[in-house]
Amino acid sequence: MRFLAFKIETNVDKSELKSYGKHEESYDYLFEKRYAKSLSLSCEKYTEELDYKIFVFLYGLAFNDCRLCMLITENVDFEGIIRDIFDDEGLEIKNLDGREITISMFARMLSDAELYCYLSDKRDFIEEEYGIDELMCGRPFERFVSYEEKIIRRKEREEIYCSANRCATKKLLSEELNRIFLDKTKKKAYGHPVQYMIESNDRRTINGTVIAIIQSLYAVGRIENQRYCEVRFDRRWGFEMGQILTLFNSCIGGTIVVSFDGKKQDDSDISYSDYNFLDSLCKVMRRYSKEVLTIICLPRENKYFKKKIHENMVNITYVEIKEDEIYGDEIDAYFKDKAKENNIRVDKKLSAYIDKEKGYDISTLNEIFDEWYMKKLKTSIYSQYREFSTVEKSIKTEQPVSSAYDKLESMVGLDSAKKIIYRALDNYKAQVIFRDKGIKKETYCNHMIFTGNPGTAKTTVARLFARILKDNKVLSIGHIIEVGRGDLVGKYVGWTAKIIKEKFKDAKGGILFIDEAYSLVDDRNGSFGDEAINTVVQEMENHREDVIVIFAGYPDKMEEFLNKNPGLRSRIAHHIHFEDYSLEELSEIARHIAKEKELIIDDDAMNKVRDIIENNMSQKDFGNGRFVRNLIERAKVAHNSRLVHLDYDDVTVDDVKTIRAEDIETPEVYTQTARVIGF
Repeated sequence: MRFLAFKIETNVDKSELKSYGKHEESYDYLFEKRYAKSLSLSCEKYTEELDYKIFVFLYGLAFNDCRLCMLITENVDFEGIIRDIFDDEGLEIKNLDGREITISMFARMLSDAELYCYLSDKRDFIEEEYGIDELMCGRPFERFVSYEEKIIRRKEREEIYCSANRCATKKLLSEELNRIFLDKTKKKAYGHPVQYMIESNDRRTINGTVIAIIQSLYAVGRIENQRYCEVRFDRRWGFEMGQILTLFNSCIGGTIVVSFDGKKQDDSDISYSDYNFLDSLCKVMRRYSKEVLTIICLPRENKYFKKKIHENMVNITYVEIKEDEIYGDEIDAYFKDKAKENNIRVDKKLSAYIDKEKGYDISTLNEIFDEWYMKKLKTSIYSQYREFSTVEKSIKTEQPVSSAYDKLESMVGLDSAKKIIYRALDNYKAQVIFRDKGIKKETYCNHMIFTGNPGTAKTTVARLFARILKDNKVLSIGHIIEVGRGDLVGKYVGWTAKIIKEKFKDAKGGILFIDEAYSLVDDRNGSFGDEAINTVVQEMENHREDVIVIFAGYPDKMEEFLNKNPGLRSRIAHHIHFEDYSLEELSEIARHIAKEKELIIDDDAMNKVRDIIENNMSQKDFGNGRFVRNLIERAKVAHNSRLVHLDYDDVTVDDVKTIRAEDIETPEVYTQTARVIGF
């Protein structure tokens, strides 16, 4: 149903109010009551006579100034109706001003009329008669869509072109405005030969383009309403068909602007519900394509939504309007015009921001210019602020805050693990630094797998990782829950899934570390181990934003674990392999462990340590860092034992702090030899 709502203000000659017993300008409650009641009855009379094609009521009265509101569903002469209402009252209107308003504003005026007793018991009737109960609420449709009504101002052609020239889409937009204004103004709207699709990441560009299109179409009579509705959808939200039908039904003769949030474009990241959401929405848009102008607004990167809309909107023609791209000397000319607007001259530093062989859209150039302009203000015009750093630079150069970070930094090797952690912190910084340039703050899936031989610091790094992310506000809690097979697999059928769900609940806001994850793999299908793996995969998806899962184990066995469930591998964002330490790295680890214990290993002792490590590195299941730690801890015990047997007065501070060769004990090497039968 077509809706137009109007706010009408008028006044009458004071001398004509004598019929109501009013001779003075002072306030008179009884006069107002008689006057208002008579006008209200006349409004109701005309509403009924026109079979509710209109609904008109009085909502404000101040002596000879009257304020009325009207809802129109068909083409009628609303000004003539208002004059007829006052003629029946024997009153002549001196002037009349009417302007279109939103349905939500209409609802507020209806409330005012009920409050001042100009109208009673009509709200439910209006909502049912015209089917606009959702719109009368004056609020978004709860969680399904973000909805807002707006009114465009009437503008002449020259004004519209002037505004369009300030848009980042001015080239394609101006071409479409030329097509629109080829038509002579029509008395009747015949329908919509095309719909529109605008691609931009800049909200100002989208708004300016939308308004220019609607104002132009209204100026030539291709749409009837100044009112338009903007609806923002997110693929993660639900979709209520009844509510969207109500909204489109209320915009017959007008415009709906449909905006999509989010920039996902990888098909593997989109579920069936996303397809269902777009399919349903496109059905509604197709159904109303002749009566409702639809302007679809998309981020530039959103190839997925654009493709799905094209697939679903067969036989619908779209005029696509994108941000202009300019090259080479055009960029210099654009910057000079921008600088002139800001009463400043360009310099070589601005040119250094761009590659003239590359095309740039206007929004990007505006961001580049703004960044240069702010630096210019600080360094040249107001040079007293030259030494002050920008917030972004401070964040960028700021070192991560964490004693755990310092400990990880000091650990030998672990380049792959450190790289992933640094990237996680950089990602967090980027969301803060570039927030004003459109980057969204969101939590990324960071499930990981750690593979490596014994003693390569898998568990130690996981613990430090949790503390680092907590200290730098990437994780809300930053604790770590360490579990193995015995902590996840129940004794009886049905216990395992419940146990695992509880573990994920405990790990919320932190890390769930599953050590020796391959132990969940059983020899037969349908076992408790399979149930555990399947439940873990399900919970990883359910908690992808608030739990980081780290699987750890030996390289060869972890491959079998990953193959056990097809969905497991695809849900792991990072695979970090902890390499065996080299002889030099293990020697450095020995020095580092001794330093933590406030000890020094002298040269002879260090040579002995190196020999022992080298002789044991070829052994099966060599313990890497764990072997070295045990070696130094045994040396510490031997060192203390040696000191106890010395004369107290002869022991120096250097003796207490130094581990010597005699303190280093060569561990026994256990090798399995074949058993010989017989002599």
